[in-house]
Amino acid sequence: MKKGDVHYESDLIKIKPLTVNDELQIIHGYGDFAFRISGAKLEGSVIVAPRYSNLWSPPALDCLTADIFLPLFVKRKPPLLLLGVGKAPMEQLTLLATSLKQSGVALEVMSTPAACRTWNVLISEGRDAIAALYAVA
Repeated sequence: MKKGDVHYESDLIKIKPLTVNDELQIIHGYGDFAFRISGAKLEGSVIVAPRYSNLWSPPALDCLTADIFLPLFVKRKPPLLLLGVGKAPMEQLTLLATSLKQSGVALEVMSTPAACRTWNVLISEGRDAIAALYAVA
């Protein structure tokens, strides 16, 4: 440090690094109708929770209802559902968002690439969420 530089170590916020032992489901890649999640390749659309990932056969976007997602929350109800709908969404799925909100789950609709990036940030911060991701080419 130069003269006059101030450095306060105690002012720094410590960030817990991700480790393989955490078994967190990190999305390392997507495309070609598949995902690479924590070293495993899953071909098709997926549901991702902090500690597990499963293949998912989603309906067309205009057929999505809260009833499709509620069985995913049997073990635990997350405060947030990220929905990656492929390309940038043209509609916000207001009815779905309202239905999920009544069940205590917030909905964020975005493109699948944006949802993958958002998932990794949320999970690295220790946030509780589930992601439902439509596969992309």
